[in-house]
Amino acid sequence: MKQYMVYSSLQSTITKISSFAYRLIPVLAITALLFVSSCETPEKVLKSNDIEYKKAKAIQWYNKKEYFKCIPVFEELIGLMKGRQSVEDLYYMYCMANYKQGDYMISAYHFKNFYDQYNSNEKAEECLFMYAKSYQQLSPKPELDQTYTYKALDAYQFFLNMYPQSNFVYESNVNIGVLRKKLEKKAFNTAELYYRTNNYRAAATCYENLLRDFPDIDEAEKISYLIVKSNYKYADNSIPQKKAERYNHVIEAVKDFKYKYPESKNIADAAKSEAQSHYYAVRGAFEWAEAAPLEERENAFNLAFAEAKKQAPFISAENQKNYIAQRIEKGHFLIIKGNYQLSEYRKESQKLSALQKTVKTYYNFVDLFPKSHYLKEAEKIFNNTNDQIKKLKGNG
Repeated sequence: MKQYMVYSSLQSTITKISSFAYRLIPVLAITALLFVSSCETPEKVLKSNDIEYKKAKAIQWYNKKEYFKCIPVFEELIGLMKGRQSVEDLYYMYCMANYKQGDYMISAYHFKNFYDQYNSNEKAEECLFMYAKSYQQLSPKPELDQTYTYKALDAYQFFLNMYPQSNFVYESNVNIGVLRKKLEKKAFNTAELYYRTNNYRAAATCYENLLRDFPDIDEAEKISYLIVKSNYKYADNSIPQKKAERYNHVIEAVKDFKYKYPESKNIADAAKSEAQSHYYAVRGAFEWAEAAPLEERENAFNLAFAEAKKQAPFISAENQKNYIAQRIEKGHFLIIKGNYQLSEYRKESQKLSALQKTVKTYYNFVDLFPKSHYLKEAEKIFNNTNDQIKKLKGNG
C-alpha cells in the first residue's frame, strides 16, 4: 500500500513538471527568436544574398527607429534595386532615417535628390519640404555664420513656388519667419558691435541695411536714431576733405528720422545733431579748402562758398554766422594769395596766365570786401603781380 502511494505521488509530480515545461516552450521559443534577432547586425544582413530579407530587416529597423541599423542596408538596396518602382519607397525611408538620425547635411542632399529624380512621386512634395527643413536644422546661433540659414530660406522659397497650395505652406511660412528673425538678430548684433567699437561708418551702413532688409523689425525707431548718431560720429571723426559730405548725410538721416518718428523721445537730440551738422558741414569745407594743395585751393574754396550758401538758412547762432562770414572773407583773400604763389612755380610760358588770374580774383575780392582787414596785404600782392606782368609783356 505504501509503495502504491509513493508511486502515485511520483507520477503526480512528473505530470506537474511536464505541464510546466509544456507551458514554458512558447516563452523559450520567443526568447530564442529575440536572441537570434538581436544578433542580426547590419553587417550580417548585408552579407546575405536575399534582397527580400534585407528589405524586411531594413524596414523593421526603420519602424523600430533603429536608424543607425537600417541606413547602411537601405544604401545597398537603393543601389541594387535602382530602376525598380519599389526603390522609391526605400529611398524615402532612407532620407527620413538620415534626418531622424540627425545627419541633416546628408538628408538635405538626398531629399532634394529624391525630388529631382522622382518629382511625380506622391512623396516628392514632402521631400522638397524636408530638404528646406534639413537646412533649417543646420542653421546655427545668430552669432555664427548664417550660410545654412540663407540656404534654408532659399529652399523654403523654392518649395512655396513649387507647391503654393501645399499643406506645408503654413509651417513653411512660420519657419521662414523664425529664420529671418535669426538673420535680423545677427545683423543687429553686428551693427551694435561696430557702434560699440567706434567703427561708425560700418555701424551706419549695417543699421541702414538692417532697415532695408527687415523693415518690420521691432527696434526700427531705435535703429533710425542710431543711424543719425553713427553718421554724426563718423562725420565728426572724418578728415576735413570729407566732413561736408558726411555731415550732409547726418542731415538727411535726421530728416528721415523726424518724418518717421515725430513723437520719439530722441527727437530733440536728433534735432541738435542736425543743427550742428549744418554748421560743421560749412566749417569742414573751409578747413579742407585752407589745407588743400595750391592747384586745388581755388576750387575747394568755391565749393566751401557754395556749402555756406546752402546751409546759411539753417544756421541761427550768431557766433556761427560770424565764423562763417570771416571764413568766406579769408577764403576770397587766400584765393588771390594762392594764385600768386602758383605763378611763382610756373614756367615762363605759363606764368602770365597765373598772374592775370591773380589780378582777376583781386578785383572780385575788393568788390565783395572793400573794408576787409586783408585789403593791404591783397593790394601788395596786386602791385607785385602788375609789376611782373609788365616785365613779362616788356620781355615779350
